[in-house]
Amino acid sequence: MAGPIEATIDTYIRAWGERDPARRAALVEACFAEGGRMVGPSPEVNGRAALVALMTRVHAGPPWRRIRLTTVVDVRAPAFRFGGVVEYEDGTTGENFDSGVVDAEGKISLLMTFVDPLRAASEPGGV
Repeated sequence: MAGPIEATIDTYIRAWGERDPARRAALVEACFAEGGRMVGPSPEVNGRAALVALMTRVHAGPPWRRIRLTTVVDVRAPAFRFGGVVEYEDGTTGENFDSGVVDAEGKISLLMTFVDPLRAASEPGGV
């Protein structure tokens, strides 16, 4: 049975996939804290408006079909982690691993996004 953090992550994933800007902004408001922070390969995102702006830029970029979870949402309240993939129109994909925490209202207050899978310690650049 999905709990409140899983529902928050579901809303967050749906926000990324939402093509309508007004509905996307409403989904972000429902799942991301006003002062929420997202750290990842892009410049750091601070607040809902900045997240909505990032999503708008992504929607204007290379065409993609959908974003979907590839793992369960692993919860250790208030922390969570999950894996996902972006499926592009040309058939390629991009893997993500996200982790973070929710605030007392159950909204994402910190999200750390890592693009591409981790390298094994035995690979070049590994430990």
